[in-house]
Order: sequence, then C-alpha cells, then structure tokens
Amino acid sequence: MRNILKLLIAVVFIMLPVSAYAYNVVDLPEEMTLADAMGIFSGEEITQATISNVEDGQYIELTSDEINDFYYAVCNMTVYRTTNPTPFRGTAINLYTETDVVSYYVGSGIQIGLYGTDNYICYKADGDDEVYLTYIDTMYKDSENKLNGEEIHRSTSNDFLKFPEAQWAQSFVQEAANNNLLPYRLTSKYSANISREEFCILIGQLITVTSGHGSLESYIRDRDGMYLLNNFSDCQGKDSSIDMLYSLGIVNGRGDGTFDPDGTLSREEAAKMLMSAAEQFVYINTDYQLSYADRGDISTWAYYAVQWVTDNGIMTGMDNNRFNPGSYYTVEQAVATVSRLFNYLDALLV
Repeated sequence: MRNILKLLIAVVFIMLPVSAYAYNVVDLPEEMTLADAMGIFSGEEITQATISNVEDGQYIELTSDEINDFYYAVCNMTVYRTTNPTPFRGTAINLYTETDVVSYYVGSGIQIGLYGTDNYICYKADGDDEVYLTYIDTMYKDSENKLNGEEIHRSTSNDFLKFPEAQWAQSFVQEAANNNLLPYRLTSKYSANISREEFCILIGQLITVTSGHGSLESYIRDRDGMYLLNNFSDCQGKDSSIDMLYSLGIVNGRGDGTFDPDGTLSREEAAKMLMSAAEQFVYINTDYQLSYADRGDISTWAYYAVQWVTDNGIMTGMDNNRFNPGSYYTVEQAVATVSRLFNYLDALLV
C-alpha cells in the first residue's frame, strides 16, 4: 500500500505544470538557479513587479524595463537551500505572473513552502550575489513614490518536512523543525546512524539558534573568537562546523590528526558533545549517581557527561537499564536529544 501511495504522489508531481515546480519537490536540491526556484523562465512571464517593505507596509512599482533588467540579471544566479523561521521581514521584490506571486526577501531569499508549523524552506543567494541584491532595498529607499497597502506574499501550499517512520520520534522532529534546529539534509535518513560530521552540523545549529545568532560563525566572532579551517587532514570539503566546534572545545579528533567525519558516532561521544555544547550557555554541575547496569563500560572521559545528560533528561537509557555507551547513534535519536537540550537551555535562559 505504501509503495502504491508513493507511486501516486510521484505521478501527481509529474503532472504538475513545469512552471510550478522546476525542481524535485520530494528531495529538494541543495542549490538551484533563481529562475528554477521562482518557477519563472522568461521576463515576459512577469506581468507586474513591486518592491515592498514589510515594516513600512508600503511598495513601489517597477517599469517594464526595470523588470526585465532585474530578471535577466538574476535568473541564472545560484541560490542555496536554507531553513528560515522568519523570512518575512525587510525589503522584498514581488514578481507577479498570471498564476502566482513570487517574492525574494533581501537577507532571507525566496520562500517556497513550509518546513513544519512555524518554519519555512527558503532559497537564498550567497556572497557577492546577496550583496548585489541589496540594491533592491536601495531602490525602495530612494523612491519618492511609495504606495500604501502592500501585502506579504508567502507560499504555504507545500510542507517540505519529512517525518520518520518511528512514531516516538515524530513529535521531536516536528519540534526541532519548528525551532529551526533540523537541517533538511537529515530528513531523508532518520533511521540511519548519524555521522560525526552530521552531528557537528546539528550541534552547530543548536548553538546558533540558542544564542540568537544568524550563524555559528557570527556566534564565534561575537565572542571575540576565531577558528582555523582544515584542522584535520581528512576534513577537506567537509562542513566548517567541525572546525568551529573544535575551536570552541566541543569536539576533538581521533588523536592522529584526523577527525573521521564520515565515521559513526557512539552514544557516549554524543553525550560528551551535548554537555560541551550546553557549557557554552550554562554552568555544568551534577552529582547524579548512574544506575545503568553497564555503567562500568562507560569511558572515563565520558562518564561525567553521561551523568549530566541523564540527570537532566537529555539522554535516557536503552532496554534492560543499559546506556550502551559504545552503540551507534541514529539521526532520529540525535534530533530528539538536541531538541531536549534546546528546551532545557531555553527554560534556563529566559
């Protein structure tokens, strides 16, 4: 029955007009052109365009020449997938077609659908391209012919959040997505063992959201800190969160100059990283006495961390009153514990 349902869904997607979805709506790509994200493939499709400001509630209208200039300047621009809980702020350019309105928000990108109840999937330009798009804001500010009543345009017809099959994990996934803690890349592999690199990405997002920063890098810089790239010989091309967490003392390598980013993560390693991440925000202390039947198997370097995560309900034991310190850690288990830690910190930092 499940295979039949998947086939029907696939058929529906194939039957949808190309202009609506120029990308795979089941597994969203990490990047695409802005034309693909907008679903607009010619400037002639745009019947009207405005630049609006959410805070002001005003807008200006663009001429046909300005519309064409904008479209052909940005249509092949690369935009990157991101989750963003508050994309509707600041200045946006709104492109009207006969069937839709598409908005690109400066600083947030183009929002293509929901990602849980209170979050969104967006595609955003990066680097020099994003700087270039700030001219939209300048055009709006310099205009003397602003009109009142511009609406906020958003797409809610699709929710791109995928859930695990395990029912116990579904509420944690929903909560993590709503709080912008869940990287989209993890949503297709909930039951798989999480890699060391993937857990770094997850912990990095926890620190970013908890601290109220836009990125883990800005969190480090605001602490007058710095980080070096390529601390480990086997992390070329891997996510920079590994190096950033290393600079914060949250992760270590394998002791031979490597990090083993694709390697699996053990439960006791996860406990140590979770406690070290919490230490960025709160004082860590516990005298909790472990009662796990296998507490003697917990490594000395991880023992206090296991005490702390158990004491505070961040991690729990497995069957038969065992912690299983050396067992592999799955994506859904990792998401659940990061969500618990976020709630723990959120309650203390209010």
